[in-house]
Parts: sequence; C-alpha cells; structure tokens
Amino acid sequence: MQIKYNDVEEEYKKKLDKLFGVENCLIEVNPGNILLPPKYEEIGERILNLEVKFDDVWLVSYPRTGSTWAQEMVWCIINNLDYEGAKLLSQFRAPLLELTALFGNDKREWKNALGNSVEQVENMPSPRCIKTHLPWDLLPTQLKIIKPKIIYVARNPKDISVSYFHYCNLIHDFHGTYEDFCELFLHGKKGIASTRYEKIIWETFRHFAYLFMRINIKKRNYEYVTAPVGNIWKHVSEFWKRRHEPHILFLKYEDMKKNHKQTIAQVSEFLGKKFAEEEINGLIEHLSFSKMRQNPAINLEPILEKMYDSVERENAENKFIRKGQVGDWRNYMSNELSEKFDEMNEKYWNDIDLFFDN
Repeated sequence: MQIKYNDVEEEYKKKLDKLFGVENCLIEVNPGNILLPPKYEEIGERILNLEVKFDDVWLVSYPRTGSTWAQEMVWCIINNLDYEGAKLLSQFRAPLLELTALFGNDKREWKNALGNSVEQVENMPSPRCIKTHLPWDLLPTQLKIIKPKIIYVARNPKDISVSYFHYCNLIHDFHGTYEDFCELFLHGKKGIASTRYEKIIWETFRHFAYLFMRINIKKRNYEYVTAPVGNIWKHVSEFWKRRHEPHILFLKYEDMKKNHKQTIAQVSEFLGKKFAEEEINGLIEHLSFSKMRQNPAINLEPILEKMYDSVERENAENKFIRKGQVGDWRNYMSNELSEKFDEMNEKYWNDIDLFFDN
C-alpha cells in the first residue's frame, strides 16, 4: 500500500490556516482521509513499514480519550509497577509514534530535545509500549500480521470534542471558538474535485444501467469527513468491529472511570500480569487524577514551560491534564450541537451496537 499526500482544497486550506495560525498547516493523507501537518510526509512510509514485535503492546486511540491515563496504566503494568522508572518523561518510555509530525509546524528549538518519535520506537528495547492516534489504515502493515497486544481506548465523542478543543488551544494555538472546532470535528469538508468527477461518472453509469438493462445499482454516498486526525466515528468503528480478536482489548473511558480497579485487573490479565491487592491499590493511587495532574513525567509541564511564560502556566484551563470528567460536554454544548453529535453517533454506530454513557 502507498500513502498519498494531497494539498487541502484552497478554500478549506484558508480556513484551517486561519484557525491554526500557520500557513499550509495541514495536508490530506490517504488512506484514512485525515489531516496532518506536512511533516507527516517525512515519516508516514517509515511508520507504515515499521518493524513490529510480538511482545509489543500498542495503545491506540483517537486524541483526548483518556489515552494518557491508559498509557501510564499500561506502562506500569508491563514494567511490574516500576514507579522509579515511571519518573522518566512518558514520551521517552511509551512514545507517541507520530509526535514528530504533530509538532511539525512548531519551528521553535525546544522540540529538538524530544528527538524523532519514530526513531525512538525503532530503538526501544523490548517489551515496547507504543502509543498512537493514527487510524487503522495508517498503522504499520506488520501490525496486522504479527498481531501483538493492542489496547484501544474510546470515549464519548462529545467529551472528546471539549478536551480536544482545549488541547488544540494549548498545544497547537487554535484561534477559533469551540463551535468552530466542532464544525471541523463534525463535518470537516465535503468532497474534492476528483470525487465530484467520480460522482458524475458513477451516476451516469447507474442511469444507463437502469435505462438499457433495467439493473438497479445502489447509489454511492459521496459525503465524507476530513478533520484533524480524521473522522472519530470511523476511527473507533475499525477497532470496535475487531474487539473480539484475542489480541485486541477495547476499553471505554467511561468504564475506566466507573470502576478503575476492575479495569486494571482486566488489563493485567490481558497482558499476562498478576498483582496482589495491595499492589493494585498502589497503582490506583499512582493513577489518581490529582497525582496525574501533578506528575511532570505525564502532565507535559516540562515541555509547556518551554512553550509558554509563567503567567500563562497559571491559567487553570491551560493544562494538558484538565478535568477528566464524564459529561463535561454539558457545560459547552447547546442542545442543537448535542443533537448533531447524536445524529453522527446514530449514523455510524447504531448498526454496530456501540453506545457511550452520556
């Protein structure tokens, strides 16, 4: 498979550049039909051809699903609750595979200390804990062949939209409102020139097939979504439909919040680990929201201090780990906007019986 990179349609590009304050900030990447910084073109093929090891553990999710929380849990379980080792910045022990591309539009020198994220993964000793937000189609080809352990974390899209909006404000200098962000999140853009031509050809073929052969050919749906990191509903669906495969564990953030102890036991069993009651309680304490928010190895404060001045760092909203609440979307969404999310949930997930607590 070959990855295709395309410039974003001019009208939509201007909108994105204005919202993120960077010229030519995103390109379209296929398969997956997602938007990523142009830097991804330098590492996309390298990721696709990455050597996958059987004892790898992959943590996959859409952004802002509680994946940082899950990442710390998984790393600690794999490494037998090595809290001393957990003091190392999370990117150096459980790297986000595509981080180099995600920070690609930031030209400041601070990011050089992070190194190349793909190279970090390549050089890590086994067993490796690897995190990614990439959709199924852009993951390493060997992942489908070697089949290492994969833990997928999902969350109610409404809560994700709120958390992702604040994250983009903090890390990517997003200039728009929450409603602007939700417009990207829900709709992105519809159609490009090539798909419009394809539609004309296909509809003409359908017409003649019926006219001369009385054959009814199903109409194609040409509406598609392109938003940063892609369509969340498709992203989640790819793993939900594979959840019964023995090497895949599908977790919901809401279930993790509801019964963290049970989740730790479930993940430990999946990874072939067993801990005493006292050890599990110690892990629960290590993963508590207050501890996570104060932990410089996880909360990105060492990085954020290089990005922002001390006054900005005092802003309560301006944190990588914000609230961790279920249902925070109610503080942001109008009824009309909430209904639009409900429509997308129904469109993509009703037929596959995937639901989230509100």
